[in-house]
Amino acid sequence: MIIDVDKLREDMLNEDYGAFFVGGFGGALAESVEIERASDEELVEMAQRQGIDLRKYEVK
Repeated sequence: MIIDVDKLREDMLNEDYGAFFVGGFGGALAESVEIERASDEELVEMAQRQGIDLRKYEVK
Protein backbone atom coordinates (compact mmCIF):
# COMPACT_ATOMS: atom_id res chain seq x y z
CA MET A 1 0.00 0.00 0.00
CA ILE A 2 1.35 3.42 -0.96
CA ILE A 3 0.39 6.18 1.50
CA ASP A 4 -0.03 9.89 0.73
CA VAL A 5 2.18 10.92 3.65
CA ASP A 6 1.82 14.63 2.89
CA LYS A 7 -1.96 14.44 3.38
CA LEU A 8 -1.53 12.19 6.42
CA ARG A 9 0.94 14.62 7.99
CA GLU A 10 -1.35 17.57 7.25
CA ASP A 11 -4.37 15.86 8.83
CA MET A 12 -2.41 14.76 11.89
CA LEU A 13 -1.07 18.29 12.39
CA ASN A 14 -4.52 19.83 11.98
CA GLU A 15 -5.91 17.45 14.59
CA ASP A 16 -3.12 18.29 17.04
CA TYR A 17 -3.40 22.04 16.46
CA GLY A 18 -7.14 21.81 17.08
CA ALA A 19 -6.57 19.91 20.31
CA PHE A 20 -4.10 22.56 21.43
CA PHE A 21 -5.89 25.74 20.42
CA VAL A 22 -9.46 24.66 21.11
CA GLY A 23 -8.97 22.21 23.93
CA GLY A 24 -5.87 23.65 25.53
CA PHE A 25 -4.13 20.28 25.40
CA GLY A 26 -0.43 21.22 25.67
CA GLY A 27 0.79 17.74 24.78
CA ALA A 28 -0.67 18.15 21.31
CA LEU A 29 1.68 21.03 20.56
CA ALA A 30 4.70 18.93 21.53
CA GLU A 31 3.40 16.05 19.44
CA SER A 32 2.98 18.36 16.44
CA VAL A 33 6.72 19.00 16.49
CA GLU A 34 7.31 15.24 16.36
CA ILE A 35 4.89 14.95 13.44
CA GLU A 36 6.65 17.71 11.51
CA ARG A 37 10.09 16.13 12.02
CA ALA A 38 9.11 12.49 11.50
CA SER A 39 10.31 10.59 8.47
CA ASP A 40 7.62 9.07 6.28
CA GLU A 41 8.08 5.69 7.96
CA GLU A 42 7.95 7.20 11.45
CA LEU A 43 4.80 9.13 10.54
CA VAL A 44 3.04 5.97 9.39
CA GLU A 45 4.06 4.23 12.62
CA MET A 46 2.72 7.16 14.67
CA ALA A 47 -0.56 7.04 12.76
CA GLN A 48 -0.88 3.30 13.36
CA ARG A 49 -0.31 3.79 17.11
CA GLN A 50 -3.06 6.43 17.10
CA GLY A 51 -5.42 4.05 15.32
CA ILE A 52 -5.70 6.15 12.16
CA ASP A 53 -7.18 4.23 9.23
CA LEU A 54 -4.38 4.42 6.68
CA ARG A 55 -6.70 3.21 3.93
CA LYS A 56 -8.03 6.79 3.81
CA TYR A 57 -4.57 7.88 2.65
CA GLU A 58 -3.91 5.13 0.14
CA VAL A 59 -2.75 6.36 -3.25
CA LYS A 60 -4.79 4.62 -5.92
